[in-house]
Amino acid sequence: MRRFAELCENVPGTLQELRSLYIDLFEAGLPQPRCPLLESAWLLNRPAGDVVLENKLFYRNFGLEIHSQAAPDHLLTQLEFLAWLDHCLAAGNPDAASLERARAEFLQRHLAHWIRPLANLARNADGACYADLLDALSLEIESAG
Repeated sequence: MRRFAELCENVPGTLQELRSLYIDLFEAGLPQPRCPLLESAWLLNRPAGDVVLENKLFYRNFGLEIHSQAAPDHLLTQLEFLAWLDHCLAAGNPDAASLERARAEFLQRHLAHWIRPLANLARNADGACYADLLDALSLEIESAG
């Protein structure tokens, strides 16, 4: 918890409180959580199936195999894909230009439009350290675009 507190302000005092806050913000709620981590929950102009399929195609085209139970449009899966692209670049993949284009296009098509609203919603929902992390992620995405 101490290392986490070095990164963020407003960190709960215990791991159990941190877990409870995560569940309250990102998992509990009907018909969806207060701060959904699925890209499809933020798009009103595209069918969810199209969003999921497009994410899957990105992953498949660049060699990332995701767990069959993982939601392709979940923020954690999307961040895993970006980490995979970074890994491929760091490993000296000969098609670096293609990987860099894919990274930029993926950020623009799948993260740029919903991470700032998610961060704002988490901040308004008293998301504490999670709002801080989402703010930092949003700034990183904005600076990459």
